[in-house]
Amino acid sequence: MKNLLITSTNYVSNPNKDENIEPDRFTQITGKNNYRSGRIVSEKQLAMLKEKYGIKHIINLAKDSMVNQSDPTVPCHKDCEPIWSKRLGIEYHPFYMSDKPPSYEEWQQIKAILQKGNTLVHCTWGVDRTGTIVAGWRLTVEPNLSHDDALQYTYSFGGQWRMAGDPNRHLRDWILETEYDPQFKIAKKKIEWWVYASIGIISIPLMILLIKRNK
Repeated sequence: MKNLLITSTNYVSNPNKDENIEPDRFTQITGKNNYRSGRIVSEKQLAMLKEKYGIKHIINLAKDSMVNQSDPTVPCHKDCEPIWSKRLGIEYHPFYMSDKPPSYEEWQQIKAILQKGNTLVHCTWGVDRTGTIVAGWRLTVEPNLSHDDALQYTYSFGGQWRMAGDPNRHLRDWILETEYDPQFKIAKKKIEWWVYASIGIISIPLMILLIKRNK
């Protein structure tokens, strides 16, 4: 059974914003085919993410992540990503953040989208705002994850977490206040009764055959 609790800190490095590969700091996160990354650079890149990884939902945490986006086929500037998403049949969900965490209502919506799976959550660099939301999500659905472990995981992607002046203090405080919520539990797929029945039907004749062979 596929593990849905992801703790890897390995990610794609794409600082040159090559549209032919995954976005910078792209990696899988906890849930049913969920991912995190930095900015999306083009429709081609977004189409690749849909085709290769099955992305159906985009959570964009940073309006500034779209500053350098452009498209010669449509009159968009600094806001091309929603247009690309619509053309590709991907649901686009904007929850633009600064150095403050999401509101209670926004957080409930974000969790509901992540619970659906097939979701990419990103900001500009994929470290501060994305790190906040992913840490909060992991704490929400992973019952044995400590706040210290969540912070260490978040710090491993870089960002402003340990800079002078502590610019992410409000985001860190929010992470430390986030608790496990069984309503959003990510569990292994339940095996239906008929699967067990099928196993039983198959195993009985097999056992009889083995007994006969051993006589």
